Amino acid sequence: MANSSWDNGGQGVPAKAGMPTWGKILLGCGIAFLVALVTCVGGASYIAHKFKKDPEGFKQRAMNLVADKMRPDWEDFRRVVEQLRTPEGCQILYAANPGLAKTWPTEAAFLEASSRWHKEVESAPDLTPEVMEHGRLQINRDFSGQVRVSWSPRSGRAVYVTFEGVQKAGDRGPRRVVELDVR
Repeated sequence: MANSSWDNGGQGVPAKAGMPTWGKILLGCGIAFLVALVTCVGGASYIAHKFKKDPEGFKQRAMNLVADKMRPDWEDFRRVVEQLRTPEGCQILYAANPGLAKTWPTEAAFLEASSRWHKEVESAPDLTPEVMEHGRLQINRDFSGQVRVSWSPRSGRAVYVTFEGVQKAGDRGPRRVVELDVR
């Protein structure tokens, strides 16, 4: 016992039991990938089954969801279109939206330009799936926060309006018009 020490030079030391750290990481990533894959495949098959079962009903529900999302933008657009149909409405529109001065420097210039299209601007209809599908309607939101709405009816003039920002849930008043074009 006189020659013994606590250090036995690594001999007789049992090997660590279990998996190495890199193995645990790979196993965890593999399991997460499989869970994500199964979830995506399951969700896609569920949607495909719903679509096969009732394609027209599925399309109708999807269009109603899109219409609900677009409705605030469309209602603001409809207000602007109604204002464009009368000289008094055009005066109110120009006074409430200073951004229109970029195109028409004075109210008189705007009223003169608008006098040419009063009779040719049609009232915008209610937002329905038919209008969304066949009504030549576009609503685009860009990263700067502006919303562009355009509508080209079969007869009459096309109207293009750019709003200052996205309509928020608590907003009550109309949004400001940044750009306006009637063709």
